[in-house]
Amino acid sequence: MDTLPKAARQVNEAFWWALDQIAAPAGNTRTHVTGSVTITGVPASAGKYGGPVRVIRDGNDFDKLRAGDVVVCPVLPPVWSVLLGSAGALVTDQGGPLSHSAIIAREFGIPAVVATGDATSQVRDGQIVTVDGSGGTVHLSTK
Repeated sequence: MDTLPKAARQVNEAFWWALDQIAAPAGNTRTHVTGSVTITGVPASAGKYGGPVRVIRDGNDFDKLRAGDVVVCPVLPPVWSVLLGSAGALVTDQGGPLSHSAIIAREFGIPAVVATGDATSQVRDGQIVTVDGSGGTVHLSTK
């Protein structure tokens, strides 16, 4: 019976590790460089992509999306996966490397940064950004 508490502890630690991977804490660190701002989050799908932002907060915003746009949303629910068929990259406020947002971005082969904290309030529609899905950064021009 002496191994039972150790085994239970290991299972508990594994559960909390998995939970951290799914819902990682927000990065939300910003670096201000002359003429640009960098929002950081969790790297979720490798690659770099630059293009215009479309902030999608709910289903009413779907019609704003154009081919090649960078989808910026609070989180990507499974029913929103269809948006990534034409998107160039994905940025979310929440999530982690094992979240639905990260997994579906990898399946579609587009760069993604998740757990930015508040990217939806830091960018605006049409703003040009560069998403670095390997480094977990979103660079936006302030010019």
